[in-house]
Amino acid sequence: MSPKEFMLPRKCEQLSGSEAAAPVVGVGETTLLTEPLLGFIASRECPGHVLLETLERVPEWVKAGRVIVSGFHSPLEQQVLRSLLRRQGRAVKLLARGFGDPRADYRPTLEEREPLASGRMLIISAFANSVVRTTRATALARNRLVLALATDIVVPHFAAGSPLEALVAEYQLTGRQCDEH
Repeated sequence: MSPKEFMLPRKCEQLSGSEAAAPVVGVGETTLLTEPLLGFIASRECPGHVLLETLERVPEWVKAGRVIVSGFHSPLEQQVLRSLLRRQGRAVKLLARGFGDPRADYRPTLEEREPLASGRMLIISAFANSVVRTTRATALARNRLVLALATDIVVPHFAAGSPLEALVAEYQLTGRQCDEH
């Protein structure tokens, strides 16, 4: 699959800063961005009960037709993506790195192939192809973009004192609400 360049909705420029001001690159169904998106972000480590409670919500989201936007990077986010895709749900996955060599096609993972082919998934990056690794800074910029794209936000867990806690607090200062456990 060849990544294609496109622009994000205008609201992202105001809410997320420079990450969204430039064109992004993506593969998959770009029309998913026109729907109300449910942003999902979680810390890398979270208690087991939070994982179970969150996974119990995935069928509700799929049944309601929600499109989930996330980096799907932390273990909980990855579990949510697996559950979502198994249930024929729809997802927008934001990478915290570039797509790599612009001359090479994007090679989707085994779990991404069918959802991409059937129009249930979009994978995008707002980073240059030269950004080949996810770092704390790129993950934070990616999470800002998740918040900017989302109509509603679910943050089941963040570690006290973490950059994610600060990001959620900053987000709430804009007057928008987060669904937290």
